[in-house]
Amino acid sequence: MPLYLIIPAAQIFFIIHAVRTGRPYYWMMILLFIPMLGILAYIVFELLPHAHRSPAAQKTMRNAQKLVNPEGDYRKLTMQLENTPTVANKRALADECVRLGRLDEAEQLYRDGMAGIHATDAPLMLGIARVRFARGDASGTLQALDDLRAANPGFQSADAHMIYARSLEALSRDDEALGEYEALLQYFGGEEPKVRRALLLQKMGDGRAAQDAFADIKRSVERAPSFYRRNQREWYQTAKQNLKARAALPAWPKCRNRIPLIRLGNHHKSG
Repeated sequence: MPLYLIIPAAQIFFIIHAVRTGRPYYWMMILLFIPMLGILAYIVFELLPHAHRSPAAQKTMRNAQKLVNPEGDYRKLTMQLENTPTVANKRALADECVRLGRLDEAEQLYRDGMAGIHATDAPLMLGIARVRFARGDASGTLQALDDLRAANPGFQSADAHMIYARSLEALSRDDEALGEYEALLQYFGGEEPKVRRALLLQKMGDGRAAQDAFADIKRSVERAPSFYRRNQREWYQTAKQNLKARAALPAWPKCRNRIPLIRLGNHHKSG
């Protein structure tokens, strides 16, 4: 990536990080008006002192590296596969290809791994489903997940379950999708299934249940520890915005079925 693009991108990344993690206000001014020295100072004084013991700081550094060099892991994993062509290395590179949107390459790698004793390997079959989901092929995703379940009856994956539910919703099989989201509530870590269930209830016309769900999400996140609030920020904001959207409407009956939906983009929490 050219240097003239790296610096502004890094500025935006670290300013957002400073805001979200509650850093002092002056860091935003330093990062904005003294780009290169400000970024270096922020890393040295705010991130590095805690990097050896803070998972959040380590995650931030990894994200920063991907921002500056988005294909660094791809090149490393490609070299690793060339040196050691194992199924595990094919899958690792394929997973990275999905992250980068290299879907044809990812699918080929998954299929190359599905040979011999690995023909019904569950993570590889799930990879095929993830590729189809990323392409927007909801029917193909469901078929891939049904094949996975038939070949591996004992396999369990919360992420596979999530894309199954989302594919049902994409096909307008709303009642079935609602049931899957409700099943996910029992064990999925985080607020995503709660928010998606509430959005679906809203789309199906059950505004009261949707608003109750959004309010519960908002309360539970606000009462949670700070690390959980940071991790669930996106879902919290979606719940909060939908509550605001409902509150902003006039109270007379004619408007009850005209609630504007605030939707999320596609998030592949893939397994």
